[in-house]
Amino acid sequence: MTPASNSLAQVAKFLSGGTPSKANPQYWNGLIPWLTPKDMSQFDGTTADSVSAEAIGNGTRLAPENALFIAVRGMSLHNEIRIVRGRAKMAFNQDIKAIIPQDIDRNFLFFALQSLVPELLGAVEAAGHGTGRLPTDRLESLTIPRFGPDLEKHIGRLFADLDDKIELNRRMNETLEAMARAIFRDWFVDFNPTRAKMAMRGEDPQSANVAREPYLAPDLWQLFPDRLDDNGIPQGWEACSLNRLIDFNPSESLPKDTLAPYLDMAALPTAGSCASMPVLRAFSSGMKFRNFDTLFARITPCLENGKTCYVQELPPDAVGWGSTEFIVMRAKPPVPAPTSYLIARDKSFRTRAVQSMTGTS
Repeated sequence: MTPASNSLAQVAKFLSGGTPSKANPQYWNGLIPWLTPKDMSQFDGTTADSVSAEAIGNGTRLAPENALFIAVRGMSLHNEIRIVRGRAKMAFNQDIKAIIPQDIDRNFLFFALQSLVPELLGAVEAAGHGTGRLPTDRLESLTIPRFGPDLEKHIGRLFADLDDKIELNRRMNETLEAMARAIFRDWFVDFNPTRAKMAMRGEDPQSANVAREPYLAPDLWQLFPDRLDDNGIPQGWEACSLNRLIDFNPSESLPKDTLAPYLDMAALPTAGSCASMPVLRAFSSGMKFRNFDTLFARITPCLENGKTCYVQELPPDAVGWGSTEFIVMRAKPPVPAPTSYLIARDKSFRTRAVQSMTGTS
């Protein structure tokens, strides 16, 4: 049986937001979260800015805790549609619409909107200077399928539970990745295994905070040199330029118009290693890459925001392609493939990259 349907305007109320005067400090740094599109890319319920109760009705407004929020203006709209669920009463700026469910389950409506993202992307209009705009009338006319309140609540709860499981797995992966980065820094930046060996002999005056006993498995422990040389690196190791370890923008062949996996900037995470699943798109021009390459954003603000991924989603031996705003990093054998990603996520490397920018890239 074909389900009934309503327009979004029939099942939800829309609220517009705004920005309180920056010249009035009493409006800012209060207890009310103030949502902007930049908060929505990796939304965890928190916002970068907050407003006071005095700001409500004076430039911005308060959405109820059951609100959904959708970004309707911004440069990111050409590549992605940002939709999030509020977790408390929240203020929001003029680039966002709050969607207040009316007699429809909030979770069901949220996932219904998520399913309509391709349609929404097609509705985005150019608003000048690279900015996209999602017209309100196109939002209001979206078709929302209806199955009755009980089934809609069940569907919404099922997908919300799956979403929670995905989020839990993402956080577990972030924890494991943080552990890997900490080990990488301990071994290859701070040289702590070698410092520990020196500390055990009383030879390292800067080793007050270093373990003074073997803290690795014996087969790993013996791989590290016993002391640092005069340059402050483990004896027998050498310092070298990064391009001896990493191939930057390696050459790959992909004939024009070939259907190949495609990743745009929106697919790259600001934290964690996994990109969104690639889509098939006819190759025109862009950076080419393979599995186990690292994609590193080279433009502002994506570089500063941490847009980076370790490619693992392509079919075996496939060549993918994507934005010209990526730098592709590939570890040169025998350097382990993940080294490129660990370097790309290292704080000192990223700081150096930002300092090396010319203009916006």
